Amino acid sequence: MAGDVPDGVTDAVAGDVPDGVTGTRGAVLPPAYADPASAAAWLSQPTRVWNGAITVAAAAVTAFTGWQSRWISDDGLIAVRTVRQLLAGNGPVFNAGERVEANTSTAWTYLVALVSWLGRADPAHVSVVLGLVCTVGAVAFALSGAMLLHGGAHWFLPAGVLVVLVLPPFREFATSGLETGPVFLWIGASWWLLVRAARGGPVLPLVFVLGLAPLVRPELALVHPVFFGALLVLRRPGWRATARWLAVSAALPVAYQVFRMGYYGLLVPNTALAKEAGASRWARGLLYAGDTVLTYQLAGPLLAVVPLALWALRRRGDLVLAAAPLTAGVLMLLYVLRVGGDFMHGRMMLPVLLLVLLPALVLPLHAVTTLACTAVAMWAALCATALHVPYGQAIGPDGIADERGFYVAWTGDPHPIGAEPYVRAAADPLSTQSATGLYVPGTPFGPVPLRADQPARLGISGNVMGTLGASFPLDALVIDRLGLANALGSHMETACGQRVGHEKPLPPEYVFADYADPATRLPDARFQAEVERIRGELARGRFRDLLDATRAPLTPGRFWDNLVGAPARTAFRFPTANAPCPS
Repeated sequence: MAGDVPDGVTDAVAGDVPDGVTGTRGAVLPPAYADPASAAAWLSQPTRVWNGAITVAAAAVTAFTGWQSRWISDDGLIAVRTVRQLLAGNGPVFNAGERVEANTSTAWTYLVALVSWLGRADPAHVSVVLGLVCTVGAVAFALSGAMLLHGGAHWFLPAGVLVVLVLPPFREFATSGLETGPVFLWIGASWWLLVRAARGGPVLPLVFVLGLAPLVRPELALVHPVFFGALLVLRRPGWRATARWLAVSAALPVAYQVFRMGYYGLLVPNTALAKEAGASRWARGLLYAGDTVLTYQLAGPLLAVVPLALWALRRRGDLVLAAAPLTAGVLMLLYVLRVGGDFMHGRMMLPVLLLVLLPALVLPLHAVTTLACTAVAMWAALCATALHVPYGQAIGPDGIADERGFYVAWTGDPHPIGAEPYVRAAADPLSTQSATGLYVPGTPFGPVPLRADQPARLGISGNVMGTLGASFPLDALVIDRLGLANALGSHMETACGQRVGHEKPLPPEYVFADYADPATRLPDARFQAEVERIRGELARGRFRDLLDATRAPLTPGRFWDNLVGAPARTAFRFPTANAPCPS
């Protein structure tokens, strides 16, 4: 029990306290933990009302601007199809009969599935609304943590929160159908729980939430040890309490990792392979970070408020607390730079910015902080009216796109919040016909018969997987040419250097070799010969192991083989020639 309730909270983490209030070891205690009555007097009514109004106003602005920018992305529809398959009893897969983890966020998949099941609602609409709810909650938690960090007796000025609220990517990815909202919520809730625990509050809720990090999004595992380490420094538990906290934190992610390895046969989500998340692309990462920082001139507001937050927290313990999100933000930034960023403008920079701004979301009222907050407010006005992505609704020269603007223009709908606008925009006649066979757009061949052991009546190959997945029923085989939802494509070596996540275009020969009836003879003799060669490769060795891991019946023996073979299977890559790079 040594780590659960401190027998004293040092003056390093006490904040502003009255003289003479001490703990059992002579350490100064905040009034909230010394005497509830004095705590009520310590928080004067006007201060409470003002600080509460900041939180309520920020949450309201987040809800309003997020709803005004509501939409679901094509990638969000990929997650929606997985949820639909799960609710239909086919498992957490993109295609029935193929165990491929096409969603990066495990927590998001199951959360959307649960709410959709309870509400009997369309998962596409659920993901939009739920993402916004998570983002609003994140702002409330983050602000509450910052105010608790600086001491609740202060009058606060909105500082870093203005940066968060005014950034277009923040309000656009509040919905989007992606897991960005839950990422915000995890960061905000972890921060609030950490500050509470440092002030003597409960620890077990914090360590449990911290343990969810890799399930919310894998790279959040970089934040977990930083926050957990700060907790150990500030609470100084014994080894038994530390072991208990680690067990609580690790139980769920470890259990899911065993499931992932046995069910999918990999160490990581399939999306990590498709995007080669283990590769280093520092130059591209710098371009991606610069695309966000330079577009919105973020250096100014960051330098205006973050150093002042540290100045206001000059006590040693408070600096440890403030350093935790700053350190985590730097680690996340290094990760973004290393993997080359993303193809969606601003998306992967948002968690970095939120982490760095956590201690500076509000600042205590002071002449210097008033000047800084005024400067940030002026920047916010400029950002809201004049700072926009320079490439508009097109894909930029570095392969980065304003994702919402692009799909709003493509669908012709200012708020595409369901699958319908995407299906209309695709205008694929196959979606309204009782088509059968394998279709591979971009090849001169018509539909060919599918393999006899393939339960689907229809196979369609393409690049815009969310739209295709929404266009066709769950019993249709939707073949991802870019590898996010296709086990074979994700294990290709990188063939293109154009856009992150678009670098593994599976050649059509592989699609025919994998899914077409072997008895089919294509009219192009050279193409047919290549298909036959590839079909022979797929029938043996590591290719056979990969396909069996995802398609063979999931018996206990198959689960065990998947589990023990996951490391080697994850590392497997194969080269291809003449891969058709997407535009």
